[in-house]
Amino acid sequence: MGKARDVSIRNPFRFLLAAALGAVLLSQVVAPSPAQCADRPNFVWIVSEDNSIHYLRHFFEGGAEAPAIEALAAHGLTFDNAYSNAPVCSVARTTLATGCYAPRIGTQFHRKYEMAAMPEGLRMFQAYLRDAGYYTTNNSKKDYNAIEGDGVWDESSKTADWRNRKDPAQPFFHMQSHPQSHESSLHFSQASYENDKTKHDPASVQLADYFPDTPLFRYTHARYLDNMGIIDGIVADVVAKLEEDGLLEDTFIFYFGDHGGVLPRGKGYVYESGLHVPLVVRVPEHFKQLVDGKAGDRVKGFVEFIDFGPTVLNLAGIAVPEQMDGKPFLGQGLTMAEVNQRDESFGYADRMDEKYDFIRSLRKGKYQYLRAFQNWLPDGLQNNYRYKMLAYEEWRELFESGKLSDPQDQFFKARAPEMLFDCEADPHGVKNLAGDPAYAEKLKEMRGLMEAKLKGLPDLSFYPESYLVAHAMENPVAFGQAHKEEIATLVDTADLALLPYADAKPKLSEALKSEDPMVRYWAAMACTSFGDKAADLAGEVKPLLEDEAETVQLRAAEFLGRIGAMNPQPFLTELVNNTADPVVATEALNSVVWFKDFFGGKYPVQRADFTPKAKGADMDDRLNYINGIPYPPKKAELKKQKKAKN
Repeated sequence: MGKARDVSIRNPFRFLLAAALGAVLLSQVVAPSPAQCADRPNFVWIVSEDNSIHYLRHFFEGGAEAPAIEALAAHGLTFDNAYSNAPVCSVARTTLATGCYAPRIGTQFHRKYEMAAMPEGLRMFQAYLRDAGYYTTNNSKKDYNAIEGDGVWDESSKTADWRNRKDPAQPFFHMQSHPQSHESSLHFSQASYENDKTKHDPASVQLADYFPDTPLFRYTHARYLDNMGIIDGIVADVVAKLEEDGLLEDTFIFYFGDHGGVLPRGKGYVYESGLHVPLVVRVPEHFKQLVDGKAGDRVKGFVEFIDFGPTVLNLAGIAVPEQMDGKPFLGQGLTMAEVNQRDESFGYADRMDEKYDFIRSLRKGKYQYLRAFQNWLPDGLQNNYRYKMLAYEEWRELFESGKLSDPQDQFFKARAPEMLFDCEADPHGVKNLAGDPAYAEKLKEMRGLMEAKLKGLPDLSFYPESYLVAHAMENPVAFGQAHKEEIATLVDTADLALLPYADAKPKLSEALKSEDPMVRYWAAMACTSFGDKAADLAGEVKPLLEDEAETVQLRAAEFLGRIGAMNPQPFLTELVNNTADPVVATEALNSVVWFKDFFGGKYPVQRADFTPKAKGADMDDRLNYINGIPYPPKKAELKKQKKAKN
């Protein structure tokens, strides 16, 4: 493992480091000398895109064999409860880089319509490594929703490599991302499906409980297991390269997925399939004193993406900035006993490209609690990029033809506003325990924890994205703190949807008349959550169709359309056409598509109805879908569309 050498001669500080573990050398490094830099660990992050634990045997029964990843684990630690905070690329990667919860700092939408400023006084964690003498490289995906700032990377490109540093004694942090497991790898054609063979036998794969058992789903699953074999080969190549350089036993290697996925209901969704990621950390022999654990141990404590940056800083002996939400799980001052006591992770999903949702996840112990703030929207609402996958298309076709039963049809139905899953008994999250009296106390506990989290951050998504883009992005954290009390009120208004309707009605009636447009906004949303139960409030909601706030008008039309009190499409079409704000238009088009696709043809709409003034955001993706143009649209189709408009 690495080239033989006399470490006492080449690295005289290594023995001082071991003797002084717990002292100043590793606790506060500000301006290290070159000799000190050479005596600190290196870091390599190998990131496979879009894969949850469910596709690796090391983590989940039925997953692919991965001897190189398993070898990392044999010489290090396996984290059985590692979680991305978000189930999509840009949000997850921004969380990794900042060490902050995205809804607190304004980076929760995929992809951003407006870049968020970093919290005052905070930089991306790699910048602190670079300040301390590390050579920092990224190969090469960033995909941030926050402004990167200066001094983060020495090099970020497709050729970035630790071997490019001029001084071979300089410690390094290197991150490399691999798209071989990305969602796009399953955007194969019908011809490919019919003709290309997989190494894994489709007949032997173990499908999730929520999938229809069809040859196409089995093939898609098998093909993805093959992709994990490719990832494992990449891991083996990186290890061999470090060994060739004589650096393997000086380098912490983190292998992990950048969020869950990627079969349907994975990427983009805050179930276990979208958040629970594989994480293995290989511990180098020369720095094993920094880790309280034996080679091959499995860590049961919960770790989140917000913790990854602080962990690297701690292992490097650099103070973790107070503005970060995460905390280290390896390094000085930490015991595995303490880490194993950690049992919570927080997750979030908001807009994914053109598809809006607002859902929060709290995993505590074996239970996952989900709060769906737009529960009337089905998971299967159109998202153009998702539906490039043949399995997505087949799933929807089976639903529309009435060929699915529970739980396979859950994906296309309205959700409960609260969901509670026992992740040990129900690892795929299909049995909602929220309505079971036996779990009433657990539900109450999880609801209280979620409420405290949302108010404590505070969670900026209680304002619509259009409002945040217009008012908050220059300093999202300061905006949140200045509006913390109002956000708490909005959380309480939204949670009226969790009360028995008879108890909620008088409070909703009052909130619909509030002077605060955002309270009116959430009162209308809560009415939509109740659906027909709240039909007797239709008369109080109708005046909001003329509200001063366009987003309140939108939510009023959404409720009235859901209960059949009006045809919402003409109103929403006019809103899309007349608003000057493309984000408002995109928010409205989300509802347009929901009404178009999930009301049995009751609310049809045509592309010709739309002549929007605003341009941008994800308007075109929605309008192209309404027009029947496949994604991504081909130039000839766009030219034809432009000609028709003229």
